[in-house]
Amino acid sequence: MTGMTRTSQPVFILGGDQTDFATSYSKGGRGIADLVRDTVTTTLEAVGLAETDIGTIHVGNAFGELFSGQGHLGAMPATVVRGLAGVPAARHEAACASGGVALLAAMSEIEAGRYDVALVLGVEQERSVPGEVAAKHLAAAGWAGHEEPGFRFLWPRAFSRVGDEYARRYGLERRHVAALAEKAFANARRNFVPIV
Repeated sequence: MTGMTRTSQPVFILGGDQTDFATSYSKGGRGIADLVRDTVTTTLEAVGLAETDIGTIHVGNAFGELFSGQGHLGAMPATVVRGLAGVPAARHEAACASGGVALLAAMSEIEAGRYDVALVLGVEQERSVPGEVAAKHLAAAGWAGHEEPGFRFLWPRAFSRVGDEYARRYGLERRHVAALAEKAFANARRNFVPIV
């Protein structure tokens, strides 16, 4: 592109923050806007930046419209944190990779020399509806009508098929699956903060 120079400076992550997976915003009467506000505020505090330091915002989200009825999430950080008003912002949807794609877009803008600092958020609120409704919403990340047709729960079925194929090719013992589950629970415990 003309008029743009690629920076030779490295792009790096200053830091970040994560909300507690054990906390259900919807059960506390709070919505996705509250989740965005909390995430922006704690992230800026964690890295020691002011709102005025942010040059661009990228929000990764796959299911905002389905779980909360809120689709316009690129603008949400500036809506709930007034100091971000006027900062260019975009939402990125790439199913489970939405946050990663938002990060890549932010890196691209920094590498292009457009901005020095980007705020990147990965935001989902998926515990605001009953489980069966949530499973139906999450199925939207598959190829509707083509992937696992006839099955009520697309993702458990799809992952089961992946496991079956892995077992066919390489072998898979129950102890292997148990080890994966054990590791997942251990990782989840690190995200758990008791609510007092």
